[in-house]
Amino acid sequence: MRAVAANGKFALLVAISVLTLIAIGAYVTSRAGAAQLDASRLLDANVHSSAAVIVAVLALALALRQSTMAAAIAAWTFLALFAMEGSVGWLGGRLLHATLAPVVFGGVVAVLAVTSAGWSEVPEFVDERAVPFLRPLAIAGPPLLVLQTLLGASYRHKLTGVIPHLAGAMIVSLAALIAASLVLNRLPGHRALRLAAMWLMAIVLTQVILGVAAFTMQLLGLATALALVIATTSHVVVGSVAMSASVVFAMQVQRHVRRAPAQATASLTPPAGL
Repeated sequence: MRAVAANGKFALLVAISVLTLIAIGAYVTSRAGAAQLDASRLLDANVHSSAAVIVAVLALALALRQSTMAAAIAAWTFLALFAMEGSVGWLGGRLLHATLAPVVFGGVVAVLAVTSAGWSEVPEFVDERAVPFLRPLAIAGPPLLVLQTLLGASYRHKLTGVIPHLAGAMIVSLAALIAASLVLNRLPGHRALRLAAMWLMAIVLTQVILGVAAFTMQLLGLATALALVIATTSHVVVGSVAMSASVVFAMQVQRHVRRAPAQATASLTPPAGL
């Protein structure tokens, strides 16, 4: 148990490091688009690259220290994602680099989830027929967020307009909120699913508010360049957190929501004549 707790704490450290790295990258990209911004140069591309090397060492250490099969698979998958995302960034693929960053954070949060104490407990199974649309919505969440991240990165890099990103935001938010509402309304007594649903709903709503605020400031010309950089960076960071919440929600649904065997269903049916 001590080893599991230690791995969980180390996974949390790596997750914070990855999110910090994403924040630095988002700040550098946002500041580059604000030509009139006269801000400190403490955070630049070199700092981002140096921080990435440190996080890479931490990611390798996280993978090497796992002792259970589930945690090892999650940790090595995260390391592979981080290596791929870093390679793309080093080769100059800015759009793909920005798109993969939330996926990497979702990967390390998946490691954090499987190394938590709650993951070692026996799952509390729920028959998926009680919530027929929950599994498809939960499984579709992370891919939809990847597509939405791509649309957002395309807009930030001036490759597309804002309309595709806004349309994607409505679809992704609606799917996430419906999935979370299904859990809260139909499975309120299921602790693991309820917590995952509450976190997903809160983070998605926060992300929507940040996005609307940043767009409104640009549309009305109400913000300084520095304020826009802060708003954009916050939107990117919370977007990564939303990806991780969607990943954990999908993991919890996959773990707890199953179709009951036919034998179990039959055994619950009273014999004729009773």
